[in-house]
Amino acid sequence: MFTVLKKMGWLLILPAFLWGGGLVTGTTKHTFISGDKVLFETDFKECPVGELPEGFEKIEGVGECVRFNDRIWVAGTAKSRFALMKKIDLGKEDFSLEFDFLPIDYKGSSHIVLQLFYATKDGWNKEKVPKRLAFDLSSIGDYCDVKLQGTGILTTLHRFRKKNQHVVLQVRRGQMRIYLNGKRLASIPFTAEKEIAGFAIERSGMDASAYDTLISGIKVAKYTEAEAKPTPEKLGIGMKKTKEGMKLTIPEKILFDFNRFILKPEAKEALSVIGDIIREDMASNIVVTGYTDNIGNDAYNVKLSLQRAQSVADYLIYCEKVDPALFKIEGKGKGNPIAKNTTEKGRAKNRRVEIRIVK
Repeated sequence: MFTVLKKMGWLLILPAFLWGGGLVTGTTKHTFISGDKVLFETDFKECPVGELPEGFEKIEGVGECVRFNDRIWVAGTAKSRFALMKKIDLGKEDFSLEFDFLPIDYKGSSHIVLQLFYATKDGWNKEKVPKRLAFDLSSIGDYCDVKLQGTGILTTLHRFRKKNQHVVLQVRRGQMRIYLNGKRLASIPFTAEKEIAGFAIERSGMDASAYDTLISGIKVAKYTEAEAKPTPEKLGIGMKKTKEGMKLTIPEKILFDFNRFILKPEAKEALSVIGDIIREDMASNIVVTGYTDNIGNDAYNVKLSLQRAQSVADYLIYCEKVDPALFKIEGKGKGNPIAKNTTEKGRAKNRRVEIRIVK
């Protein structure tokens, strides 16, 4: 598989290269759509200031409803943990859970946590789903680390005091997706081992103080229809049947930033679809070829095109579990243009990766 790289004296690119810029991008095309069957929703507008909110099976710690900026919120009123806990049947997939939190005046470090629970014979809130979403707030530098258990830090927010944060956890099509303020932070494989029977939203931390963080806008919904899997054409991938099998053409803009060979976060969806196509076609050989436009030094373009082909192949091998023995990797630089290199539009078409699936 890596003979071309070895002959040219280049090092094998390891899987650590796969994503550029982390999981958060301002240009991501993924938008959140809430579940169409609402199971529970509250903005606490009927809760009198100073009272505990209704509609929860269990409330742990000390807290009350408060008014801030003409909106009703719930806040912990002591340094101890405060949690809103709701028993609700979410099944194993196809649900969304949303809420808002607003950091006001935290003095040290505190945490906002979203926790799901599995249904067990001992009760609905006895076994935690091992995918806790946590927002670790620190007053030093006014920042917040967003963490997903088992995955790590998804992003770090800065200067967000007194700024509302809209949080979404969505489970669909074998994935757990995290959105923050309309942007998708992460999408990870997720299969629930049991029925999910409830959730908790809590404020905690050794340095937590009264009224330091406010919570509101809780909404839980199910999806009544399964999510359709993206098709190659909708993702901008060209497909053409050949005598050997299939040729897929992936434009640069889907995979890479200009002049880079590190995959963009949004490349994951396209390569996941390609992984499915490879498995369905029962490929006997896979040829991955990188191409560039005619701008720049020929030797550099050959190297870049080969690195890009290698990046795509490595993702399919390490993340989509395609047999590495099937692959041949090529870099042809400015060779075999499919459009004129005299215009930017034409050059953009030539900057591509082609995957030939041979049956």
